[in-house]
Amino acid sequence: MKFFGKIILTLLVVITSLGMNSNVQAAAKEDALNAVVQFLTAQKNCDADEMMKTSEHSQKIRNVKEFYTGFCKSHPLQEAKITDLSMVNDTTAIVSTHSTYKDFIAIGTMPVVNKDGKWKIIRGVADPGYVEFSDKTNTNSTEKQVQQAIQEYTEAINSDNVKKMKKYIKTLSKTNTKQLDNHLKASAKGPAPEVKALGVRMISDSVAMAHIEKKYDHFRSTSNVILCKEDDQWKIVFGSHLENAMIPTSEKIVEVK
Repeated sequence: MKFFGKIILTLLVVITSLGMNSNVQAAAKEDALNAVVQFLTAQKNCDADEMMKTSEHSQKIRNVKEFYTGFCKSHPLQEAKITDLSMVNDTTAIVSTHSTYKDFIAIGTMPVVNKDGKWKIIRGVADPGYVEFSDKTNTNSTEKQVQQAIQEYTEAINSDNVKKMKKYIKTLSKTNTKQLDNHLKASAKGPAPEVKALGVRMISDSVAMAHIEKKYDHFRSTSNVILCKEDDQWKIVFGSHLENAMIPTSEKIVEVK
């Protein structure tokens, strides 16, 4: 209960500091946060059954329950913090967490999605260096729509069409409109990258994760982004880059003051 109390305290701080978007019900945000709290508490207690209730794993794992159990036993969770949560819409959120284990610290930014009335955190977001290619022989029409939206957004950048770029992006509640406009204008004026979706993973009928590559003349980069479907249009959630990193620790930590 001590661990649960710490997360609840962090939860309340997040709610207070972030505020509520007038277009999103406060109850949806609270439910999304509670789902994350429940998952982390279950992980702390190494309760795989409870972890399964409030999560889904994005990667293809045959037995997620056994995976959760094995990870918990090998790497007991000592402390967890919810550092940020932003609503995309009333069925999708993005959460950032900071988890401390005995031998490493894990930081991550993951989707939280309402599926069939149940909020679930999406675990297993791959790092940018990992690519699980879509099965091109079994790509469904929805995945093709997601890929098409990414392609059309890229074409809008290349054609210096800021108005069209906005058609294919969904902003978070805390996005500064003026800064967004300046960013889009600068993107349109700058070197145009070659962008393609290396892989698409459907989370629900209206939420997808895409692993995209941006290739410039002298370098390339990859990242994971969230897309959501609104008004029959797939949109890239602006500023939704997903992260999953583990930082090793030891007893010889040097604190810089």
